[in-house]
Amino acid sequence: MQEKFLFFDTETTDLQTKDIVQLAMISDDGVNLNLFFNPIQDISISAMAVHHITPEDLTGKPKFADAKFENKPLNEYLEELANEYIWVAHNVEFDLEVLSKKGIKIPKSICTFKLARNMFSEDEGKRDIESYSLQYLRYYLGLYKKENNDHNVAHDALSDVYFLRDLFKHIQENSSLSVDNMISISKEPPLIRSINFGKYAGRTLEDIAKIDREYLQWLMNTASDKYDLVWNIERVLSLNKMTLF
Repeated sequence: MQEKFLFFDTETTDLQTKDIVQLAMISDDGVNLNLFFNPIQDISISAMAVHHITPEDLTGKPKFADAKFENKPLNEYLEELANEYIWVAHNVEFDLEVLSKKGIKIPKSICTFKLARNMFSEDEGKRDIESYSLQYLRYYLGLYKKENNDHNVAHDALSDVYFLRDLFKHIQENSSLSVDNMISISKEPPLIRSINFGKYAGRTLEDIAKIDREYLQWLMNTASDKYDLVWNIERVLSLNKMTLF
């Protein structure tokens, strides 16, 4: 049976409580949803500056728990979709956490942010590109040239899912990754090839491992709370150690 993908995005009150204010999703077989919610938490100013959704915009909108879609409770509808589709988002862990707080669990998901970090690089795969944000990739890959002009507002959840779908299809068409590969990559920390801080800012982890292995070991200990970075340092040190024998 061919896998079915659901492209989705959320907007929230802030980066701490992550109370949902907008949910948008589309699929190639007819799912089209764009709903706004009156959150329990206040919307932070910093969040408004990103998504431009204000408390006044949400006056009269339902709480997420009270929302309905297609004449059924929204929670019930989303649970049906969770069992039918593989859900795709850019930095999917954030969006999954947002929905998990509302009791929605997604069994299978794919993160286009991690796929992009795995796939797109410079200097023959040694260096990261400048950014892996959805908007940067939209222009970096030229996706804007073929996009739906009715949905091109940055940071609006509905527009972002159209950009997201374009990115996912580009990855599908230009890589040999299977769906299982994509799901596996999405479960791992994002690939980091170079760092932009410290005395080796701008250098690749691979190069640093060759010239100053002790620095990376020190960095692992001092940045132990940055799991993604530590995972990548361990990866590079392990590869570098293998080349010594």
